[in-house]
Order: sequence, then structure tokens, then C-alpha cells
Amino acid sequence: MSTVLTISLPRDDVIANLGPEYWPVHDGAPLLHIDSRAEDYTPDGAVIIYPTPGQPGYLWWLIDGVVPPQAAGDITAELAEQIPGSLLELPPPPDENPAPPANQ
Repeated sequence: MSTVLTISLPRDDVIANLGPEYWPVHDGAPLLHIDSRAEDYTPDGAVIIYPTPGQPGYLWWLIDGVVPPQAAGDITAELAEQIPGSLLELPPPPDENPAPPANQ
């Protein structure tokens, strides 16, 4: 089982570290929402996951109670399973039968 550590940081610092390519979040991006009732909840900061005791972990930036896409990797169901109180939000699948454009 992984060890998870949450660190509270100023929101502006998190935004500066995420960078403009990841914040604001682009429409249709998968997100990981953290339940505000979860133990050790913080809206802004970092979540560090240590999958193996004594080994380096993985840092994920947390902003407004959300883990957005970032350089650390993909937002997946496996990541959601590792972070207590998290809920994965996936974008809807593309419409396979889009409506034809309206005549103008």
C-alpha cells in the first residue's frame, strides 16, 4: 500500500509551479477531485505518493481541491485509487454521430 502525504501551499505558488500549459485546465481534461471531507484535505498544495517505502515518491500539484493534468503523468483511475477521498472526472466521449451543421 502506498503512503500519501498532503502538503498545504499558497495557491499562487501552486499556479506558478504548474505553469500556463496546465493552468487553467483545458476543457475536456480529466480531473481528480478531492473530497473536502477527506482526512488531511487541503485545497491548494501538493499530494506526494510514496508507492514503495524508503523510495522516492511522485508529486502531484493540487489546486482548488483538484489534481489537474500535469507533467507528473496522466490522471487515471489508478491514481484516484491511491489518493484517499479522490474522485476521477473523465471528459465525456466524443459524439460518434454529430449533428450536421445548420444551413445558414
